[in-house]
Amino acid sequence: MAQECGFFNAQLVGEEYDRVYLAEQFAAYFASFIGNGVFGSSMQQLEVVAQDASDMSVKVLSGQAWINGWWYRNTDVYTLSHSVADGILSRIDIVVLRWDHSARDMYLTVIEGTPSVNPVKPAIVRNADFYDLQLCEVSIPAGSIKI
Repeated sequence: MAQECGFFNAQLVGEEYDRVYLAEQFAAYFASFIGNGVFGSSMQQLEVVAQDASDMSVKVLSGQAWINGWWYRNTDVYTLSHSVADGILSRIDIVVLRWDHSARDMYLTVIEGTPSVNPVKPAIVRNADFYDLQLCEVSIPAGSIKI
């Protein structure tokens, strides 16, 4: 199709509506003027902070973000757990907001790094199925029991 436009109200013609819009069309529209990132009125939007508890978890504060034209909102504190630290080697984990096209979802998750004498953060994923928006890096020193 050479020309496209939208979005107009659908009208019932017989037993079917004459216009049907897909989520991809709305996302393409929003992506044309809203870039990927964390947006909001507060500097603490989706801020990742250590839990007060003595465990291997972090909390993500409320906030909103956009990825590829799709929106995400966290309305409350959300807790993410990290795996137990290695006894000898340190690692770096990252906390990301992941756009998962095949699951039709966006969610917060931890990508665990590889324990090493000289740890490096794991790579974010950006392909046709996933787009990671990194929120923070978390240092996991060898033998640690809390963040």
